[in-house]
Amino acid sequence: MTIRHTDARSWDIDSSTRQSMHPHTRYYPFTGTGASTAADIITINRRNSAVNLVPNPSMEVAVTSGDASGYVLTGAAIVRSNAQASSGTYSLLVNPGNAGVGEGFYWTLPSSGYSNDTQWITAQCEHRGDSAASAVKLEIRDAAGTTVLATSGSSNLATSWTRVTASYGIPSGTADASYRIYVTTQTNHNIDFYVDKFMVEVREDSNVINTYVDGAVGIGYEWDGAVNGSVSRRKTDFNNIRGLKIMNDTGSNPIYVAFDCIATITSGIKVNGGETLETNHPIYFDKNISVLAPSGSPAFHGVVWGSHY
Repeated sequence: MTIRHTDARSWDIDSSTRQSMHPHTRYYPFTGTGASTAADIITINRRNSAVNLVPNPSMEVAVTSGDASGYVLTGAAIVRSNAQASSGTYSLLVNPGNAGVGEGFYWTLPSSGYSNDTQWITAQCEHRGDSAASAVKLEIRDAAGTTVLATSGSSNLATSWTRVTASYGIPSGTADASYRIYVTTQTNHNIDFYVDKFMVEVREDSNVINTYVDGAVGIGYEWDGAVNGSVSRRKTDFNNIRGLKIMNDTGSNPIYVAFDCIATITSGIKVNGGETLETNHPIYFDKNISVLAPSGSPAFHGVVWGSHY
């Protein structure tokens, strides 16, 4: 379809009363250094929301088989360890019993809920071995743990953290049920390995979120209850930019600030050294904020305000 000049009325946003009155529920603090090539201080990416149903996903509170965290050993010994960690201070150290394949642990998803549409269980974790040999796997199984519904496939242990994922589509109209998520050895071995960033969701799509979620990750992430002891979630990010405060911390060189385009000395708003630009009037931008420094490397800092609506 050809875009024409008559489409111009759709190129701008006419905010509804609800949008205009909506509180600015998103913020992004920043620091930076200006350069002769314009760079964005923020780019709107509209990330998806996500929920991690595992209550102690980064093993930051005590872990013993069958405790409130829900990690249950199967043919292995498990213990919380601070020897390695991909997130926080701890991970789960697994010592296989070397009696056969499938040794490790599982966590039980207590309820999938009911839906007339397909639901997806998505699971992910990271693992690391004491040596770069042998392999492990992540599996989604039924409530009894006897039927494998989805698997990550074999993943070699290595001396660096490796992410594995699996997803299973629950057919529409399936009764509410529980499921088990296993991390076990692919072959018979006795190589210790660590597991961290354990995450399980029930989603309306099959997307395994490509970033880990818990309440300690940063802005927009939060615990539903106790820290490291409850469900955690990630809110949607900025949908639009509603305000900016930026301070040029260097006394001699200006910076130029532009919205929804690449900053130049003609498109940008000039902010001299030691000055502050603050948008006290209503604004609405939905792409980016760009900064340029034609000379020198002036330092700047500030905050972007926005909304998810």
